[in-house]
Amino acid sequence: MKYIKTLLLFFVLLMSCSKEFETEKELIPEEAILSSCVDYSLADEDNLLTYWNLFVADVKCSRGGPDYGALNTIVNISFITPSAEEFASGITPDHAGYSTFYGYCNSDVVNIGVIKDYWEDYTEIQKLWLMYHEFGHDVYKYEHSSLPTDIMYPSVSRSDITMNDFIKAKEKLLKRDFEGIKYIYCPE
Repeated sequence: MKYIKTLLLFFVLLMSCSKEFETEKELIPEEAILSSCVDYSLADEDNLLTYWNLFVADVKCSRGGPDYGALNTIVNISFITPSAEEFASGITPDHAGYSTFYGYCNSDVVNIGVIKDYWEDYTEIQKLWLMYHEFGHDVYKYEHSSLPTDIMYPSVSRSDITMNDFIKAKEKLLKRDFEGIKYIYCPE
């Protein structure tokens, strides 16, 4: 009997130490979020215009302007849902969003489409990344970058990107400071 009690006590101690060790191992300190002058939590995933408003505010407070909200008098940002016929025929977009010639070659127009199916699968940070990417085309007339950590890279980053990854890439975008920057040609 004494042997069983001792064995039981040993087993309880072993389990409690094991659980304590696992708890300590799970505690990973959170990375401090880099400073930004806009509150990205204000983006409403159901209202794409909120992303435009964040971008406009971000440019004004990060770079001191210009006020793209005042300069762009026509802003068309919408969700696109491919039709059943497009899906059936295999003609579906291979990208999550797009800017058009009408937008990037007209300084007073923003014209961006976002494919709803892709959007619904993205994290909040991927959505910010996609929208700033499209604003990079439409507002700054940027072509794609060859560096995967740039917002202007042709595909949205992986789902494990952090807010700090986004803020760093966004700062490079707004400062027009990334390697191999090229601009979309717009005929006069």
